[in-house]
Amino acid sequence: MKRLILMYPNQRWQLNRDTNTTWDLNPATLCLLAAVVKDIVEIKIIDAQFYDLSQDDFMREIEAFAPDYVGVSIMTSEYQDTLDIAAAIIKSADSKIITIAGGVHVTTKYDYVMQNTNIDYAVRGEGEETFRSLMLYFVGLAPFPQKGVVFRENDRITAQQAALVEDLSVIPSPDYSHIQLSDYLNRGGRFGPNRPPEFPAYRIVTTRGCPFGCSFCQVETISGKNVRARSPEAVVAELINVKNKYGIKSIIFEDDNMLMADGGKFAKKLFNLMIETDLGLKWTAIAFAIFLLTDELLELMAESGCIGINIAIESGNSRVLSEIVQKRALDLSKVPEQIKRIKANNLFCIANFIIGFPGETWDEIRQTIAFAEHCGADYVKFFVAVPLYGTKLYDYALQSGTIQCDDLYPKTDWRHSQISSEEWTSRDITILRAYEWDRINFSPERINKVSNLWGMSLEELQVIRKKTRDATLLEYA
Repeated sequence: MKRLILMYPNQRWQLNRDTNTTWDLNPATLCLLAAVVKDIVEIKIIDAQFYDLSQDDFMREIEAFAPDYVGVSIMTSEYQDTLDIAAAIIKSADSKIITIAGGVHVTTKYDYVMQNTNIDYAVRGEGEETFRSLMLYFVGLAPFPQKGVVFRENDRITAQQAALVEDLSVIPSPDYSHIQLSDYLNRGGRFGPNRPPEFPAYRIVTTRGCPFGCSFCQVETISGKNVRARSPEAVVAELINVKNKYGIKSIIFEDDNMLMADGGKFAKKLFNLMIETDLGLKWTAIAFAIFLLTDELLELMAESGCIGINIAIESGNSRVLSEIVQKRALDLSKVPEQIKRIKANNLFCIANFIIGFPGETWDEIRQTIAFAEHCGADYVKFFVAVPLYGTKLYDYALQSGTIQCDDLYPKTDWRHSQISSEEWTSRDITILRAYEWDRINFSPERINKVSNLWGMSLEELQVIRKKTRDATLLEYA
C-alpha cells in the first residue's frame, strides 16, 4: 500500500508568537480522515503541536516513514506560517511526496495557500468525502474529484466548489488506533474557564453549520448555513465506547450551534439518550445560542450531566448587534433573565463579547463592557474584533479603510486589534480588552468564584493576570 502521513504542525515553529496563546488541537480531525482512507493507504499520524516536535524531529519522522503523501491540517490562520514550514520540510525530505493542505485556514484562504508551490493540492470545505476521493484517484481507483479540491493546471490555480458533507451519518467515528488517545484525554485545559469538568475528558463535535451569518464568523464559509447533525444514537454509542475503553469522566461539546439541529429536536433527543443510557458523564459546551435555551432544555441539560455553558452575546449595544454583528435574533433586554434561568439550573454561565468593530463608537464599546459586567454571567470574555478573511466583517473593514493592513491576506491576531477609528486606536482596544477583562472578572466580589471556575489558586491566578497584561503591552514597548 501507498503511505500517508496526516499531521498538525507545531504552532511554536512560527516565529515571534506568544507561546501562551498556543493550544492543543482535537485529534479527532486527523483520526476522522484516517477512518475514511484506512482501506486505501497505510497511515501514520504526527501531531507536532501536541508533542512539541522540533522541525528536525518532524524531518526524522518523514524520513523514517517515507510517505507517498502528507496531509497537513491548519485549523487557524493565526498560525498560517506553520503550513509553509511543514511543506518545506516535507519537500526537502523528498520532493516527490505529494502534499495536501486542509483545515479552516486552507478553506478560507485557499488562493493564498496555493501560492506556495510546495503545496500540491488543497482541500476546500469539509474534507472527509473529498479526501477519500482524492486518495482513490492517487492510487488509480477513481477519477479526479469534482468538488472540494484546489489544484494547479498548467501553472493556473483551479478551485472547485467547496465541499460539504450533507449527511453526517455517512462519516464513521474517528479511528484512534493511530494515536495514543489517552495522552489527549488526560492533558490540556486543566486550568482556565473552559477546562473539562473532570479528567479523562473527551472532546466531540456532533453538528456542523450555522444559519445566523454573524458578520465576524467564518462558520458559514467553512460549514455552510444548513445545520446538519449526526444521529443522537451514534453520538451516544461513541461516548459509551470511549467511556468503556478509556474511562472518560467528562465531555466538551465543541459544536458551533448544537441547538439548531433538526429544529431543536436533535439536542433534546441527545440529552434524553444520555439520561436513558445512564451515561454518567459531566459535560460543558463551548457555544450555545442563549435565545434557544428553553426551560425544558435547561432541565434536560442539567439532568444529562451539564455543569456549565458558554453563550455568545457579542455586543451590549443593540445597534452594533443588529447593524454590525448582524445577530438580529438576540434581544439584549432578555439576556439577564435568561442567564438567571441558566444559573437556576445550577449551571455556570460564561458570556463572550467582542469590541472594536469598524463603525463602533467609543461609547458603544463602553456600553458593551458595562453590559458584560452586569449581565449576571459568572465569567466574561472580551475579544477584539478580528477581520477574518472571507467574512462580511473583513469586506466591510476593507471597504471602509479601517483595517490597519496593506496585505490582501491579513494575518489573524486574536490579542491585538487591527481596526482603527476616528474615535479610538487599535492600541486603545487591545489594552482596554485586557484591563477590563481583569477588572471585571477578578474584582473582590468575583475572584473566589472565578478561582473555582478556573481550578486555580488565587496566587496562580495572579500570575496569569500579570502575564496577560505584560503580553498585551509588549507590542507597544
